[in-house]
Amino acid sequence: MDSTHGGHEKSERYGDFFDLQLRFAEAVAEKTSTQIADAVLLTTNFHRRFGLGDAPADGAAGPAWQEYARGLEALATHRQRAGWTQAFYSRSPEEQSAFPDHVFGCFEFHASDATDIVRLHFYNRDALGPLSKTRAEARRRELETMFASIRKHFPNAAHVDGRSWLYGTEAYRRLFPESYVRSRVVIESGDRFQGMARWGQFLDREGNVKPELKEMFLRNIARLNPHKLWEAFPLPSFRVSAPIGVFYECYGIPE
Repeated sequence: MDSTHGGHEKSERYGDFFDLQLRFAEAVAEKTSTQIADAVLLTTNFHRRFGLGDAPADGAAGPAWQEYARGLEALATHRQRAGWTQAFYSRSPEEQSAFPDHVFGCFEFHASDATDIVRLHFYNRDALGPLSKTRAEARRRELETMFASIRKHFPNAAHVDGRSWLYGTEAYRRLFPESYVRSRVVIESGDRFQGMARWGQFLDREGNVKPELKEMFLRNIARLNPHKLWEAFPLPSFRVSAPIGVFYECYGIPE
């Protein structure tokens, strides 16, 4: 939206969520003697939310991010930085999928001819409760359609990988092959927290920050271990993997 009203609505959309991420980045910056803009790039998903796509692995962000970073570095307080972040977001383009042809309802996958790995992602695109029992069949149909497309367009795909806090919930696990969800292990590493694999745990289905998890997170930030940043998150994130054949079998995808 280009209207003032629309810009205001957008700036308020993730106000609490941005505030929470910013507090984490500020704590990381303080504990690790890192510039605040660098900490924000590495430990929030602002780069994606600003419609700029995945943050570059080498940290060489483009002009739009550099503008945001310069503004951030010039501010002295959390309140000022939070205000600048919301203002910048309000005039940023909408977040877009990097692979629009790989979107199937609430699911999205990343794959290419250069690798045999398919990476799964989940987004809340269902206002009726995406992981409720009443919507489970809809999610499975999306997965069936998605894996049929993968089999057709990426015949060399051999493995499926996933990373998310959602693998800790029965509502999500029940959608996948048993061998896939049984492979889950807690991710106890990392210094980049730019996606929803961890940040998604704080939002309810309406996009509001969950108060109880917010309180736990803020308490954890106060005693942040700079060598184990992932421990600040109330819920663990998991890594899962399985041969793609078990998905074709589970969803009845013919050869």
